[in-house]
Amino acid sequence: MKHQEFRICLQEKGIPEGAIEQQMTLVGDFVKFLAELGFHETTTTAGKAEVEEFARKLIVEGRNTLENFSLLRDYTHWLGHRSLYVALIEVMDCHNALEVLADTIERRHNREARKHIFREVLPTLGANERERCDYTRMVMKQMSHQLTPDEARSAWFQVQHGIPADAWRKSDAEEREKFRTCGGIDTFLDLKRQERDVLLTRLRDEDRLWYTVAISDEVLEFVKSDPEMEVGRREGEKIYISKIPYNAIRYLREKDVKMKLYYACHCPLLREAILRDQPVSVDACHCSLGHASHYLAGLGQELRGEVLESAIKGDSRCRFVFYLPNKDGSNG
Repeated sequence: MKHQEFRICLQEKGIPEGAIEQQMTLVGDFVKFLAELGFHETTTTAGKAEVEEFARKLIVEGRNTLENFSLLRDYTHWLGHRSLYVALIEVMDCHNALEVLADTIERRHNREARKHIFREVLPTLGANERERCDYTRMVMKQMSHQLTPDEARSAWFQVQHGIPADAWRKSDAEEREKFRTCGGIDTFLDLKRQERDVLLTRLRDEDRLWYTVAISDEVLEFVKSDPEMEVGRREGEKIYISKIPYNAIRYLREKDVKMKLYYACHCPLLREAILRDQPVSVDACHCSLGHASHYLAGLGQELRGEVLESAIKGDSRCRFVFYLPNKDGSNG
């Protein structure tokens, strides 16, 4: 699968030869693994199942590092093998979210609360969605014994997909500058909507992914028709935000209700519960609420929000509301 050509690509990036040798060993092992399963250079059907199987192999060998998975992600992206590329992103998606949750609980409560809630070792990097979902279910059960519902939701809000605060700082500052030049919330949201549509139109035209989302004509029109989606729509002192479905193309075409919910959900810690008909508390969706709060970072305010709809609890979409401060400065 052009792994020797990839070596040249790494050399052109100025990577030291010793590091290249290590990286090419991993790439070679991956190529050999796929070939033994019957997938060769022209094969396009290899995807999530094969990546999860290779991840299990790396776990057994002690090679399941973030650097190794990132290398394979970059290799499959360079190769243009979209299904493998997306599958590798999914392996890493929210990889540290449960650790962030544990740290948050210890910081806000105490170490004993953490020990009671996280009784077992966290899932290792490369664990599949079923394993991660089972662990999350266990954690949420223990949280219900140790924390109030408000405390649990507040802790999940801080997780924000495991993205560290430093990673938001530059973009949040840029958003505040945009808001300053706009001079008002509605103008700011209009600008954000225009930016969204321009970006997604370009990605469609260039046949590129938006994170893991393929942008077809159908998806583009679906997003553009909803002013709430990934931006926000103001109604009085409330701003409503809905999420683009995680696998938007399949979501729009799917007739089976369960699968439609699965394709809507972004969370690799929870969405397996939809397939297995195992109810999960929507409290964990406050992780995505925290992530969505950065869509409104330009306002320069900490806004109180709620999860209104969630695929996890059977809604056809994931939807949030944020409350703008009243004139006295409090949240309504």
